[in-house]
Amino acid sequence: MNKKIYTSTTLEKCLELASNELDIAVENIQYNILEQNKLLFRKSCTIEVANDFEMQDQKQQISEDLKIKDGSVYVKDGVLIVKNPKDDGMPAEIIPGDKIVFIVDGTEITSKVQVFEHNAIEVRFPEETAKRNLNISISRDNMKAFMDISYEPQNEYKLQDSPETKDLVLKTEISNETYPPIYTVEELRNELKKANINCGIIEENLKKCTKEKNIRSILIAEGKSAIDDEPDEIDVKFAIYNKSRLKEDYNGRVDYKNIGAVEAVTKGELLAVKIDGKTGEDGINVKGEAIKHKAAKRITFRAGNGCELVEGNKIIASIDGKPCVKNGVFYVNQVYEINSDVNLKTGNVDFAGDISIHGAVTEGMKVKAGNTVIIDKNVESAEIIGKGDIIIKGNVILSKIYGGGNDVIKLQYLNDLNAMNKSLKELMDTVMEIKKFNLLGRDAGDGEVIKALIENKFKNIPKICASIIRDSILENDDNEELINMIKEKLIGLAPLNIKHFGEIDDIISLVERKSEALKLSLSLPVNVSISYCQDSNINSSGSIYITGKGEYVSNITANDSVFFDGEGSVARGGVIKAKNDIKCKTVGSTGGVSTKLMVESKGHIWADVAYQNTIFVVGDREETIDVPCRNVHAYMDDKGEITVDTLKL
Repeated sequence: MNKKIYTSTTLEKCLELASNELDIAVENIQYNILEQNKLLFRKSCTIEVANDFEMQDQKQQISEDLKIKDGSVYVKDGVLIVKNPKDDGMPAEIIPGDKIVFIVDGTEITSKVQVFEHNAIEVRFPEETAKRNLNISISRDNMKAFMDISYEPQNEYKLQDSPETKDLVLKTEISNETYPPIYTVEELRNELKKANINCGIIEENLKKCTKEKNIRSILIAEGKSAIDDEPDEIDVKFAIYNKSRLKEDYNGRVDYKNIGAVEAVTKGELLAVKIDGKTGEDGINVKGEAIKHKAAKRITFRAGNGCELVEGNKIIASIDGKPCVKNGVFYVNQVYEINSDVNLKTGNVDFAGDISIHGAVTEGMKVKAGNTVIIDKNVESAEIIGKGDIIIKGNVILSKIYGGGNDVIKLQYLNDLNAMNKSLKELMDTVMEIKKFNLLGRDAGDGEVIKALIENKFKNIPKICASIIRDSILENDDNEELINMIKEKLIGLAPLNIKHFGEIDDIISLVERKSEALKLSLSLPVNVSISYCQDSNINSSGSIYITGKGEYVSNITANDSVFFDGEGSVARGGVIKAKNDIKCKTVGSTGGVSTKLMVESKGHIWADVAYQNTIFVVGDREETIDVPCRNVHAYMDDKGEITVDTLKL
């Protein structure tokens, strides 16, 4: 027997040396320790290793011989074969795997079990049925339907072959697959019918579903969308200069100086052509439900004064003048052009059509037009009235401007009537509450109750009464019934003449009738455009555009909105009032000059910069800022309170 000696500091290192030299795993080395020292500063170990490979082979053979004595088990061609152990060997063991029912001697086994040749062993496999899976989904708008199809085969199983071993985990493998028949076109149609899908079926995709086993989200039906009407169009052959047609330059500025540059037309000239829109059609979804198309509103296309409708879709000028269009009606107005200033030499100007003044309007003069007024230069201490748009390219000083003519007065009258209507209804509700609970005592008459309420709670009613009387005079109202009722029932001691509070209802009825009459008499709103105004009154039945330096201590009233569009424009002093919106650049001054901005309850006020003592009024709510601010936005919130969003300057 060959032996080898190995010496190192530790036993582990000795074994490592032997393993590397003899190419034997450490755990298989047979060795004896010859010497081992474990001193503090001196450690050593010497071992003796047998280098007898034949001996190793003999031991391994003995081990194999021992194993042959154990029982074994294996699978061949799907058949389970068990061999018994010899002598004192151990029996084979089987562990049933997934999808297997393993029965030994009539008992189902679910864990490891020892088996012998004499055991009655039965292996069963799961019984499966072939399946066809079909799912139909419909989009939320019922315009598209999608189909998913999959097929599950009926699988037949057998035991998976395995080598002979003492321990065997039984495994299965598929021996045969039988798929169900693929859906036919007719079957798919029936499934679609069950899902209430009967329109827009895509035949090509339906056939595709009968040729493939796995179909994922194929579009099987699609509805037809509605085609909305195409609206009428009007091809206007002349330039319409209004807010929607103005163009900005590269710096975002609008050249309002050219707003009045409307060229005159001559008799017989084509003004506009109407292009009829196309009628749309209804759609249908995959369930056969109709989808209505949107009908377009047909455009009004009529010839007014100075125009003529020809060929059913064309309008031509019947006179020389300046064209315009309002609410689908075309007009040609005669133009009165003045190539000088309007002064004592020319006299006041009153013309039924358009007035174009290429100079200024001087002190004490009055210009009145049945349509638009265009003034190239300044207006000083004068009065300008136009039923159409008013465009003043110069400054307005100590003057009165009325865009919309008498409509301005009517609109003020209408606003005052609406305020009266609201206040009287609130007064009625309060009187009824007082009478219900007898809050002023049994002896108090209705007239006394109403007088006390007007003096204490409804102090605005006398002011509104005075405004309505003034409006009636300015409007030349020949209906004196309402004014007489106001004087006899609401002003001063007059409420004492009321015997029953129901008499207030009679006044409310008169107010509402007058309001309706005024609404019917109003013309289309018109706009006023000025560069700058000072100590003036500017009124418009539409919007007011201030395109230059701004305004100084003036009263500006618009039935729509007020826009300060000039770069560096300033609103300094005075009262600016609009129904809807006010948009300013800079409001007030560092000196704190008082400036009031007013809109109705649903309106909004914006200002890039607002200085102290600027008053914001929204509806009946008011707030004054006391420090300079920027990015100001004032409006009424959902609770009816004024909100002023600001950032400190």
